[in-house]
Amino acid sequence: MINIKRLLKEPRIIIVMILILVALVAIRPYPQLNEKGTMSLETNIKQGIDMKGGARALIHLMDSTDDNLRKTIVVLERRIDSYGVKEKLIRPVEVEGEWYVQLEMAGSDEEELRDLIERQGKFEATIDRNISLLNNTAAFNINKKPYEMEYLPDRDAIKIGDDVLEIDDTIEVEGIIVKYINKTADDVVTLRSYVITGEDIKQVFNDAQHTGISGTGSNWKFEFSITISREAADRFAKVTSDLTKDFSGTRTYLSSDIDLYLDDELVDSLKISSDLQGKAQPDIQISGPGDSRDDAWINMNKLQSILESGALPTEIEIVQMNTISPSLGEQFIRTAIMAILFSIIAVSIVVYFRYRDPRIVIPMILTSCVEVFLIFGAAALIQWTIDFAAIAGIIAAIGSGVDDQIIITDESEKRKDELSLKRKLKRAFFIIFASAATTIAVMVPLLTVGGGGVAGFALTTMGGVIIGVFVTRPAFAKVIEHIRR
Repeated sequence: MINIKRLLKEPRIIIVMILILVALVAIRPYPQLNEKGTMSLETNIKQGIDMKGGARALIHLMDSTDDNLRKTIVVLERRIDSYGVKEKLIRPVEVEGEWYVQLEMAGSDEEELRDLIERQGKFEATIDRNISLLNNTAAFNINKKPYEMEYLPDRDAIKIGDDVLEIDDTIEVEGIIVKYINKTADDVVTLRSYVITGEDIKQVFNDAQHTGISGTGSNWKFEFSITISREAADRFAKVTSDLTKDFSGTRTYLSSDIDLYLDDELVDSLKISSDLQGKAQPDIQISGPGDSRDDAWINMNKLQSILESGALPTEIEIVQMNTISPSLGEQFIRTAIMAILFSIIAVSIVVYFRYRDPRIVIPMILTSCVEVFLIFGAAALIQWTIDFAAIAGIIAAIGSGVDDQIIITDESEKRKDELSLKRKLKRAFFIIFASAATTIAVMVPLLTVGGGGVAGFALTTMGGVIIGVFVTRPAFAKVIEHIRR
């Protein structure tokens, strides 16, 4: 008979029990009411889209340099993090010698993912000024300084100083980029001043104090605040200092609006209060529409995410997009759990027919279960995503663990005296360490040359082998020592 009290005092067993408690805290299982109105058990384990359902995209970079690849991954990570998605996976994938980015968002759909990543993220806030010509000449002020402008009819261009601008050409005046937009039939020239760019955004607020949604029916509007750089605030002050004031009802506004563009698409036009004229205002209010309250909230969240993450370093193309439904994800979870349980049961049956001793078989089963639990705990602790590739790695680790336990058990049977038993167990661990080193050596190349799920399989297998060699298998060896005495 095994002396359970004496066994529980062994340091190796105590370490295993402590790690089980740490894993339990990391996994943190808790009940939660789901959309169907029933209670389900949730954990802190990050689940891949094949477990939870979601959307996956394969993205091609138009200019796929190493620097652009790195920056693209960073921007996409920030964008999705600020959107509030906790369970995501972004990784580079090499296809036929060319690098792509694979992106997964658990609990999302294809439309939501596409809206987030297709945006280049180039943000610009501009102020247009309409300047009337008199005999093809005019004067306009920036920062209260006058600049002479001449219209050249034969070229449909304007001349400012020594610079000639055709339509869409730009010039820098007082540190502000000014673009020539057009000339209307009634001799009005439109000039566009760029006051804020995406690089000027220092903070995007998403708390209740700085955000709001209002409206009724199908007419809703969102608002949130951003903080811009001092340079952008100075540009705003310079451009607005020379605008005229218009009276609208009970309020007074400046003669030009501030237009917000995202990827050259007009998002919204905001009136500028006359109180802000000529002031370096670092806090700007952003607004936009929505067909419903939920739609306005989603639009606001997406815009906040894009502004906070910044622009992508190069244009991208979505070459593949697919979606896994949540119901299919639930089926995958059940299948994964059944696969792990079946592997443990199948191995247990084989081991029982080999030894026909419950004192050996039961510790083997418990050791395999503890090993799986510790792997999940480690994954939750480091926020490693568990997907089907990771499940395959766990099953491979179980097989490796049982092999090692059989080696320990067989070596312990060869001699009965205690001194020989310890020597034989050391010999068994030499074999186990050599086998583990070989397994890890085989898996390391898969982390670098293997993409996607291959890397996930390799990392999980390595983690399982390391946990087994240093934690669970020494504890099993100690159990065998007590059995053989």
